[in-house]
Amino acid sequence: MSDVIETTLDGIRLIQLNHDNPHNPFSRALETAVKQALDRADSDDSVEAIVVHGGEGRSFSAGGDFNEVKNLSSPEQIDAWIDRVNELYTSVLKLTKPSVAAIDGHAVGMGFQFGMMFDWRIMTGRATLNMPELRHGIGCSVGASILSELLTWNAMRDIIYRCEPMTAAQALDHGLINHIAEPAQLLEDALKMARALASYPQVAFRSTKRVVNRSMIARLDSSSADSKQVHRAAFGARDAQRHFQNILKDKYAKAA
Repeated sequence: MSDVIETTLDGIRLIQLNHDNPHNPFSRALETAVKQALDRADSDDSVEAIVVHGGEGRSFSAGGDFNEVKNLSSPEQIDAWIDRVNELYTSVLKLTKPSVAAIDGHAVGMGFQFGMMFDWRIMTGRATLNMPELRHGIGCSVGASILSELLTWNAMRDIIYRCEPMTAAQALDHGLINHIAEPAQLLEDALKMARALASYPQVAFRSTKRVVNRSMIARLDSSSADSKQVHRAAFGARDAQRHFQNILKDKYAKAA
């Protein structure tokens, strides 16, 4: 089974995350497939804009794949993981074409953060955003860096310290998403917005987007060393591993 499904509708490239788990946890294979799919879309002259979604009846992404993350132990493995996470996020930020995230189900941890990288973010009323890392003994330095770029300091702290799911209405109030859609309308609304953004003169849009995203790229880069230290300490305490062991005793769907 392919990790992503790519289709093109009237110049809009639809990229569906297609992990065999319906909550689309970010395994290394899925990360690689997404980056490659984004690069193909951005390099294809017939593609005018890009929409990423989790698939009908599936989550956008429930975060890092517990089956892989639970095995992180050495500093070298942890550092490489942080580099991979940042590469995934910057692969969205560096797209020259308009990008839209269509979020349904759960967007947790990495899934939440990945969604925030897109030019436009649409979410169903039943979907939730959540950064529960601290509750589970996982560092939330990458999430804190991203939210510090998007929100006030106090709003960022509220989200990462509460560790509670955020409704679509709350996400809209924070400005983390741009629009709430009915589940049946999610892709239609995402395609409509992608076409609207693609209709702008390309030179003006692309040059403006490059400037808009520059500060987020710089923040991810500058916080990388700190994030590696945070995750080394967290995994060294083994609180995260104990959490993963408990989660993996149950069905993953209950954890998302």
